[in-house]
Amino acid sequence: MFNVDRFSLLSALKYASLNCLFSLFTFSLCFFSTDTFSNSNFKSIFEKHSAIMLIIEPQTGDIIKANIAAHQFYGFSKDKLESMSIQDINLLSPEQVASERALAKSENRNYFIFRHKVKNGDIKTVSAHSIPINYNNKKALFSIIQDVTAERKYKKALWHYQSNLEHLVDKQVNQIDKTKRNLIHILFLSILLLSILASFLFFLLKRKNEAEEQRSLIAQIVEQSPVSIQTTDLDGIITYVNKEFINSSGFESTEVIGKKNSILKSGVHQTALYENLWHTITSGKHWVGEFYNQRKNGETFWEKANIYPLKDSKNKITSYVGIKEDITQLKNDEKQLRLASTVFKTATEAVMVTDTKNKIVAVNEAFIFITGYQESEVLGKNPSLLSSGHHDVEFYERMNETLEKSGQWQGEICNRRKNGEVFYEWLSVTALKDELGQLESYVSLFSDITKRKKAEDKIYRQANYDSLTGLANRNLFVDRFEHTLEVAKRENNTVAIFFIDLDGFKNVNDTFGHAKGDMLLKLTTTRIKETLRKIDTVSRLSGDEFAIILSGNHDVFSFEKIASLILEKIASPFQLEEIEAYVTASIGISIFPDDGETSEELLRKADSAMYKAKEKGKNNVQFFTKEMDIKAQQRRNLEVELRKVILNKELILHYQPIHEVSTNKIISAEALVRWLHPIKGLVAPSEFITLAEDIGFITDIGDWVLEEACKQAKYWQSQFDVAPKISVNISSVQFQRQDFISKLVHILEKTQLSPDSLILEMTESLLIQEDDQTFIQLLTLKEMGIALSIDDFGTGYSSLSYLKRFPISILKIDRAFIKDITSNSEDEALACAILAMAKSLGLKVVAEGVEDLAQCQLLTKHECHFIQGYFFSRPLDADAFTEYLTQHI
Repeated sequence: MFNVDRFSLLSALKYASLNCLFSLFTFSLCFFSTDTFSNSNFKSIFEKHSAIMLIIEPQTGDIIKANIAAHQFYGFSKDKLESMSIQDINLLSPEQVASERALAKSENRNYFIFRHKVKNGDIKTVSAHSIPINYNNKKALFSIIQDVTAERKYKKALWHYQSNLEHLVDKQVNQIDKTKRNLIHILFLSILLLSILASFLFFLLKRKNEAEEQRSLIAQIVEQSPVSIQTTDLDGIITYVNKEFINSSGFESTEVIGKKNSILKSGVHQTALYENLWHTITSGKHWVGEFYNQRKNGETFWEKANIYPLKDSKNKITSYVGIKEDITQLKNDEKQLRLASTVFKTATEAVMVTDTKNKIVAVNEAFIFITGYQESEVLGKNPSLLSSGHHDVEFYERMNETLEKSGQWQGEICNRRKNGEVFYEWLSVTALKDELGQLESYVSLFSDITKRKKAEDKIYRQANYDSLTGLANRNLFVDRFEHTLEVAKRENNTVAIFFIDLDGFKNVNDTFGHAKGDMLLKLTTTRIKETLRKIDTVSRLSGDEFAIILSGNHDVFSFEKIASLILEKIASPFQLEEIEAYVTASIGISIFPDDGETSEELLRKADSAMYKAKEKGKNNVQFFTKEMDIKAQQRRNLEVELRKVILNKELILHYQPIHEVSTNKIISAEALVRWLHPIKGLVAPSEFITLAEDIGFITDIGDWVLEEACKQAKYWQSQFDVAPKISVNISSVQFQRQDFISKLVHILEKTQLSPDSLILEMTESLLIQEDDQTFIQLLTLKEMGIALSIDDFGTGYSSLSYLKRFPISILKIDRAFIKDITSNSEDEALACAILAMAKSLGLKVVAEGVEDLAQCQLLTKHECHFIQGYFFSRPLDADAFTEYLTQHI
């Protein structure tokens, strides 16, 4: 005997396999015979049939019609049930439904297994058989729902029932055989008894056929089951496996029958799991658990197992049945869910999920960290609580429009943290939709790019703006200029470019220091901007050069008026803290389209006009002319050639002797650089020295002059017993370099010239700054034995204080005071004053530009120490000077 009624089991299995198919067939005939639900015969069958029947709208899942059996099964009223959708009952997610459909297709099943929840909260396992029909001239699904909850429970005892059923049939067959023998004996006794026995035999044969049919049906159900079924004896030896076991494990039945279940072991589980299993089923209990098993081909897979002991009528265990379901995909799905959950929680990007009503339903830790809002503060709220107000309505409308069209949007957005701080984020929004294309939610991912934005802004400003004045630099200026020209061409407007260069800025910089120079540039920027409109572009191109773009319908007179106003403002005194400084400006102007079509051409011509303004006395405005362009081109060509003079060996030195007044002997020679141009011949220093200073090439020339002069002085020492010292001019730029002393020492070592044979000449502007570094360098030179001389004394910012402080040995009176010394009493008085001051300070004096005897005699009268000028000799090249030395030593 079984622990459940075998006829109940057989009835359930018959109902599962036949009744639904019969009902589906019956209703299919009804539907194929009519186009509407108006057929009264169909209505009656549909309403009163005991099978659970539903008509469903396929797109929305809405329940259109349900019969009485459906109302009774689900526990809902007719109106309630027909107002619901199948999604309200079905507990499987859309993904699980899709997976079940795919599984049914792969198994060639014509039904689906779902989990439905009835009104009282019970969960039923059901199979759904569905066919498409035509309902009220619309497509619908006709579904017969079968409760297979009990069937699933019965499966665990199927093989027990089959075994007993076979025993029962064999017993009945034996009984029939016995009955046959008895009937033969009885037939001999009575024809009447023969008829009765024949009827009884027919009855028994019918019962035998029914039993065989039932056994065949059960066997088919077990074989076609979508779950793996196997039976074992009391020792765990496999006695039967179904088709799904073979499909799942990869083993043929002949390979596993007679062997233990350990053939499927993967080696992952501990011994304790199998001990617990064996202890449970041998004690007569049901064991449920999961195995990580291995197929024949070595692949591993997860199975959920239900293992039951099968008992006889005496409640004695006779065998075991195992019903197992492959849950590998479920495990993988769970793993993916855990992974997704971990990524969601630990992602460095903020994640925000909103529903279809744009209410926040989930946020991660990064969201909390970036925004400052806790999860409880934002759930159910609109994301607009982060809005900074920096974006207008059109911005969000464009965002929503893009989301509707493409399903996603990404871009930069400015929001506000909980503490009120504004931050920038890179936001990506994706619209999630279900299988039917209906919107489910929005997922937003964003990262804080505030630091990057600030860095980009900083880089942009560094690349496009002058760090000192905040004005556009040359790069941005050219870009804006080209844009302005494009607009002017379209609108037929004029554009003027002002090129401004400050007159006297170098003196301020050299005299008062770079800090004061920077201050003056800032104040100049303010004054220029005060004369212009906000739409006009002002740029600092380099050093003390500025440029302005003026566009619109201005005429030449308007441009000149604006330029004059700028000149007036710049010419006003600059108050640099405790110091008052003065500069002026020279402005060159070129105009589009009269003077050119391109930004490069117009800027070049404005530059030419600016140089013309300087030539005309500075502090004035000049418009571009053709002659000006030619001269500017010549200057540019000269600049290109000047940069190659050292490489091409085009520089030469001339030397002018300096005689001692008392002995008339040559005590030193001043080295004067000349440019021997291959085509133009000798180029005057006045033409290229200033240019070299402008382009920053003066240092290279100064280094070359110093080395060549020392080399020549050493040569004279090798030729004459009493050779003159060499006097070399040093520019302020050259002297202020950090490596000046080290370079000088290197040159002296290279030429083998003694430091006491060298005199360095410098201008007063270098000393007037009272700079500690300057003092240290001068003192170092003095300690080396190098004599220091002030060139052009009296023309700059002469002061007794720096003469007293710095280790100066020689003063050179500028030729401007010597020229008219014999005819101008003031010049004579100034020269005498310089000589008297030098005498009181113990300094030697050199008078430059002495051209005649009268000047020489007057200077001798006032005790001038040394004389330099045409009176003795013009500057001579090296060979001529060597000859001059031969004659005067």
